[in-house]
Amino acid sequence: MRKLLSCVLMMTLLLAGCGGQQSESDSPEQLAAKIRGEYLSLSGWTGQVEVTAHYDQQVYQFTLDAAWSREGETVLTVTAPELLAGVTARIQAGEGRLEYDGAGLSIGALDDQGLTPIAAVPALMDQLGAGYIARSAWQEGEEGRQLYLQCRDPERAEGEGTQYELWLDPDTHALEQAEVSVDGTTRLSLVFSDFTMELTSNETGDDADLGGDPSGSSGT
Repeated sequence: MRKLLSCVLMMTLLLAGCGGQQSESDSPEQLAAKIRGEYLSLSGWTGQVEVTAHYDQQVYQFTLDAAWSREGETVLTVTAPELLAGVTARIQAGEGRLEYDGAGLSIGALDDQGLTPIAAVPALMDQLGAGYIARSAWQEGEEGRQLYLQCRDPERAEGEGTQYELWLDPDTHALEQAEVSVDGTTRLSLVFSDFTMELTSNETGDDADLGGDPSGSSGT
């Protein structure tokens, strides 16, 4: 009887150990591939973005209301600081040119390709949809585990040129944070909130939101 109990206990421990192992479908590489497919299916997203731009000795901070659209017009409106509140940047899909309502945010480019803090928002979408993912991994953040992605030019080594780092919620797949570095120096930090994604109707049949509750009010 004692020997039988020992065998049962050993089998229980072995099964518990097997159940705790991460399956292949839960790997960061698998999730990154799935998320890429979802972002390619987005018709758009809305949210707020807190932006910190580093220019050598100068640091600029502002908050945006963002409404990104794959086929239409992406609209980015400054809500803070008060001095710049209401300044709106617009970019038409496929044109790659920013137009401003009111005074522009002329604080200079981040890299030799002319990337600006405002243009970085749609640039992040380009990286999620088609950029080269050099690394994917789990990372522990203040809000728990996040999926970390590093996107960069595949012909350059890590730390060379413009590099994008993104952190996403592994459950809702919403973008939570991002950083843009140039030649190894962080130039831009972005924190996203109330991130609500919409799939194209031909993918879902009902314009369903991603990462939200059944009422359609999703976010992080």
